[in-house]
Amino acid sequence: MKPGLLWALIAGAALAGCDLPRDPEETLEMVQGQELRVGVLRFGQNAEKDRPIVERLAASLGSKLVYVDGDAHALFEDLKRGHLHLVIGGVPESTPFEKELGLSKPVGPLHGAHEEENRVLAVRPGENAFLLRVNQAIEAAKAEEAGS
Repeated sequence: MKPGLLWALIAGAALAGCDLPRDPEETLEMVQGQELRVGVLRFGQNAEKDRPIVERLAASLGSKLVYVDGDAHALFEDLKRGHLHLVIGGVPESTPFEKELGLSKPVGPLHGAHEEENRVLAVRPGENAFLLRVNQAIEAAKAEEAGS
């Protein structure tokens, strides 16, 4: 057997045993059939535009939505500590907190911004399985909106 083929088989077997993406803090498992706690930066146009995505996500997980409003520093700290699962309502794509958070795909323009910028949704850092489900909800909401 050629060495390259042997390495390919070993790598394939190793990857087959992997369960990717993962949530080190098990956010996805924690919210399925339970509460999905969502921090809202400001109830307004950004939050209203994000709400259908969050509702779609909650429905797909069988979760009950609980909204908490607050300022960015408090909400992001609660998110990092696991007291919240998601933050919506005007998180700019270029947020200064981006290195401390997991950020979704862009969901649309950030209303009220001085320059043209997209907004995103924020999740706890490293919770990649949950972030994948958030991104799937974003894509589904965009597809539904385009079909309307």
